[in-house]
Amino acid sequence: MSWYEQLLRRAEAAFVHGDINGALALFSQAEQRALAEGDRERADRAFCNRATVLIDLERGDACIARLKTILLRSESPLTRWMASYSTAMAYYAGNDFTAAESYLQRASRLAAVLDDPVRGAATANLAGNVAIHRSDFRRAEQSYREALATYERLDGYHRLMAAQVRDNLGYVFMCTGRTNAGINACETARDEMKKLEAGHYVHQPLQDLCYGYLLEEELEAAQENGEQSLELALQLDDRLVVKNCLFLLAEVAVRQGDRFRGRRFLTELARYYPELAISEELIDVFMDIDLTRVVNLRG
Repeated sequence: MSWYEQLLRRAEAAFVHGDINGALALFSQAEQRALAEGDRERADRAFCNRATVLIDLERGDACIARLKTILLRSESPLTRWMASYSTAMAYYAGNDFTAAESYLQRASRLAAVLDDPVRGAATANLAGNVAIHRSDFRRAEQSYREALATYERLDGYHRLMAAQVRDNLGYVFMCTGRTNAGINACETARDEMKKLEAGHYVHQPLQDLCYGYLLEEELEAAQENGEQSLELALQLDDRLVVKNCLFLLAEVAVRQGDRFRGRRFLTELARYYPELAISEELIDVFMDIDLTRVVNLRG
């Protein structure tokens, strides 16, 4: 195994175990060493990897220009796929789904040229994420199933990807009337993440389990999973999951007959939307509607 491959594997392992700064440092080290040796192709690939981590940290905007430059100048289908995929990720993170789909189409074509199922699975998973944002659950399910079929056959970092895709697929099941199947999928994803010692990802399936159990009127289970997810999301500063959990826990509290606790969760949620100036009257409205009918846990 070359020094380059060793650095990339160490970076991927660090990312799985939540050592984000360590992963960034290792990808940067690979990039700088490749540049020192005059290997621009490897340097560009290491940058694309580093960009995906920065995007996960909501710092991907600054990467887009260079990713596009790499896409235009590289003659390597693999490097071009990495640049296309990372650019799509950056636009997806910025809620520009039209641009994300455009770069995903390029990534999909390049994955086919490479005949690389792993690259195809990554592209399909991100396509599923875009579809689920648009509540296109049929397309999302198709994309997630395609990705999962590949990831389930692989080891290492790909086992985490399989767990994440399985959780996404479970949420799709919940949104399309197959709640028990969705709960089972999300529980399997949660357990797999724990086995992989990737506990910093567990708040996502816990959030989805809160939603699923709420749909089934299993309120104690919904509350338990929601509170665990909220605690972890606050520690990780995952604002989307924090907001989702406050929303869901408010509904759980109302259904349990504890309107005071429900109001407390909604009042806390309002602090995340200062631009809307959510009033007490609007909180009263939320208290009297079924919040499961208006929430999209993926944004």
